Amino acid sequence: MFINPPRFWNLMARSYARRPVQNQAAYEYKLNITSRHLSPQDRVLEFGCGTGTTALIHAPKVAHIDAIDYSSEMISIAQEKAKVQGIKNVNFEVSAFDCWPIPVSGQQYDAVLAMSILHLVLDLDATLDRVRSSLKEGGLFFSSTVCLEGLEKFVIPALGTIGLLPKIRVLTQEILVERVQAHGFEIEQKWRPETGSTAFIIARNSG
Repeated sequence: MFINPPRFWNLMARSYARRPVQNQAAYEYKLNITSRHLSPQDRVLEFGCGTGTTALIHAPKVAHIDAIDYSSEMISIAQEKAKVQGIKNVNFEVSAFDCWPIPVSGQQYDAVLAMSILHLVLDLDATLDRVRSSLKEGGLFFSSTVCLEGLEKFVIPALGTIGLLPKIRVLTQEILVERVQAHGFEIEQKWRPETGSTAFIIARNSG
């Protein structure tokens, strides 16, 4: 494999930060739906936070956010944005999700966000187990995940296999819902825009 994922995203970070959101209406819809489920006392974890845009938007609505990404350059950009915006309740840290400590009993998060990341994780089942362990009983898991269809499900993963892109997991919305449910979550809402490849799911830790 030619690509080291953290190095790839470090190289892409500045251009990624300048790139406009592909579907702004869908992004804002997901932000609005998520914000309706957040409360001022909530503690939130976002893994694969990228340049921090989503965490910073939600920050005024919650008590605290831990936002992590294994790309140090992405986190540097996020920290710069937080400083410019004067936001102090988001803790941006360089960390892979599987290296981030699971909270002890009684200190789990109220919500976990995984936006545009589940299709990139090496072990989906281990990741979902870790999400559940990080959430308090009744806590919410928000995810937006690329679900490939048509030629994309052959071409894009092939580019990952030969090392021209990070490896991308081929998922459908149905498979993703099934895996989330299998790990102890109840699906509260699922949505997919008419155009686009992302599936947005809200799931509750059933305990």
